[in-house]
Amino acid sequence: MKRISFAILLVFSLAAQALAGDIYFNKHPVLWENPDILIWTPDGKSPIDPKELCLSLKRTNTGIGEPKCRIFGEWERDSIALHYAKWLQKNIDPKLNDEYLHIRHPALMAKVQQIEDNIVLYLADNGNKVSVAIFDETSTNPKVAGSVLKTNDKIALGDEIAQTFFSGKTKRRLSKEERKKLLDEPDEFYQEVPKFRAWAGVSIGYSQAHIPLTPDDWTESHTKSKVRNYRITKDSVSLWNFIEDDDPLLSVHVGGIWYGFIGLELIYRFAKHKVKTDERDTVYEELDHWNFYQHEVGLNAMFARSYTIKKWLDIDLFAFLGFQYSFYVEDIALKDDVKKPSKAYNVRIRFEEAYKGGLIGGGAQFVFFKHYGIALRTGISSRGRDMYVDPTPDAAAAPSVIGGSTIDWFASVGLEYHWSL
Repeated sequence: MKRISFAILLVFSLAAQALAGDIYFNKHPVLWENPDILIWTPDGKSPIDPKELCLSLKRTNTGIGEPKCRIFGEWERDSIALHYAKWLQKNIDPKLNDEYLHIRHPALMAKVQQIEDNIVLYLADNGNKVSVAIFDETSTNPKVAGSVLKTNDKIALGDEIAQTFFSGKTKRRLSKEERKKLLDEPDEFYQEVPKFRAWAGVSIGYSQAHIPLTPDDWTESHTKSKVRNYRITKDSVSLWNFIEDDDPLLSVHVGGIWYGFIGLELIYRFAKHKVKTDERDTVYEELDHWNFYQHEVGLNAMFARSYTIKKWLDIDLFAFLGFQYSFYVEDIALKDDVKKPSKAYNVRIRFEEAYKGGLIGGGAQFVFFKHYGIALRTGISSRGRDMYVDPTPDAAAAPSVIGGSTIDWFASVGLEYHWSL
């Protein structure tokens, strides 16, 4: 008994596979609720019955509502349309995409643009199969092409066409006013750029003195130096001779772009740097810790280009050029058992109140659903002081002022919120 049941199921499975439709390409035309299905055939006789096709559509797709199906006599009586229909019957093939089946005659192209929210269903008898194509007003190429196995059972044929080509989600048909507004609107990928787009975000990143793809010896002397006796180092031209250069950073930024091209961005960056004390120097035995907190405020001019990849994704590529002010706040403390610091501690190196410098770099913003962004940035940052200072008689006894020219490379990734005006 089980073998008989299995044999019956196998027969039905093979029959279903034999009747299954084949889709050559699908450009996803809109499937309207309560559609008008216009059946167009070059043979003068439709392989399906319009009433049975409507019943098949209702059985297959409950969201389609009440479809109306009829023979598209207007095109079947048109000599230009009939000529193209005959050509399509001979040339529709699984190996060809929609561009090869393009309608070229201007008169028929104009007729396609007048379809509005109707659906033209092309059916052609091709031996043991029925070739199928679907046209709508949005393209002079077929939006869908495929075939189903030919059968004299018009109910089964209608069911197969409905299941293969009309099983998607449906949309409400538009009123005349809505259609006019839609036709007046530009394509979603070429809509008018907002006059002003703004964002605010927070980023985490990393900076280092060595700039990628440059020789190591450009920065090696700075990064490997050590501070002796609280103030002595090989060179004082760069801050990186005194403090660690490779540290994580946190940044907050607020900006805006005008007309998708030029903009400004205000940034704040924070990092913590340890002083590179020489462990062999016994004077540091009194020291508990010695750090500098880096605070930077800057303003960038931005030059951008926007690309709409999907309805839900915009990519904005940008380059920036700006200036910044850097402030270093010292955090130093002696060990608890040290009552009086050494003389070297009291005359240790000092940073200036502020350093000024420039920023140059680029990045990308990936904006999802017009509001939620992920931003990538990379660039080169500089900071320095005026090197031309008149010496004073007590210059040797005064704390050293350092950092004539300091450069680093940075990269960051952040989360942003965008809005447009």
